[in-house]
Amino acid sequence: MAQLALLGGTPVLDSELPPFNRIGESERRAVDAVMKTGMLSGFVGAWVPEFAGGDAVQELEQRWSDMFGCRHTVSVNSATSGLIAAMGAIGLSPGDEVIVPPYTMSATAVAPLFYGGVPVFVDIEPDYFCLDPVKVEAAITPRTRAIIAVNLFGHPADLARLRALADAKGIYLIEDNAQGPLAREGALYAGTIGHIGVFSLNRHKHIQVGEGGMCTTNDKDLALRLQAIRNHGENVVDELGLHDVPNMVGFNFRLGEPSAAAGIAQLNRASE
Repeated sequence: MAQLALLGGTPVLDSELPPFNRIGESERRAVDAVMKTGMLSGFVGAWVPEFAGGDAVQELEQRWSDMFGCRHTVSVNSATSGLIAAMGAIGLSPGDEVIVPPYTMSATAVAPLFYGGVPVFVDIEPDYFCLDPVKVEAAITPRTRAIIAVNLFGHPADLARLRALADAKGIYLIEDNAQGPLAREGALYAGTIGHIGVFSLNRHKHIQVGEGGMCTTNDKDLALRLQAIRNHGENVVDELGLHDVPNMVGFNFRLGEPSAAAGIAQLNRASE
């Protein structure tokens, strides 16, 4: 029997694989069409129609909702931004605890810190390297505000079980779904089972625009808060009636029109 190269056998490949270029003619045409308009961002940080972004951004969000079967999608300029916005949308406050796995990219654990939250590391299970629901339940305290489950290597965490646990405890389940686009648990897509799902569109992902992210939710109020945090929400608290949100300080997490256009083209190729 052949021996693995790792153990001294002959490597099957004698050189590194060349990088795969996932950008094709459809992406180039989409971005070129935006460039010709001269409108590279459709956002305005005030309560005007452009508060929700430009045509390409809004089309990408609607198409994303249609594909993943969720009610609301809010685009952002990175999945890191999406995780931060999710923490703000659920009303995270100083001292609140957020359960996170230790086996993930740093942004998962850093996001709660923006609001004074405390990341609480809970171990993963041995089969899919995702949060262990038994250990999560044991780690919940009166200060726990949310669980961030990471769907890793294309595998969903035990999402239905974690969502049921979150609902029973009156806390939020946030999915870091950067590595699970179009994965399913039962009939539902990963990223749509938690209260908020966060997808990545950066260069390493199946659907990529260089840098970008998408937040999905079935909760209209959470979607509104995500939109506000994305686009200088402190400017529109009166119009949106967000006076009850203690942390309504917005950021500039906006996605540009060329990136959104490329995202639509990539979404069209998702099955490919």
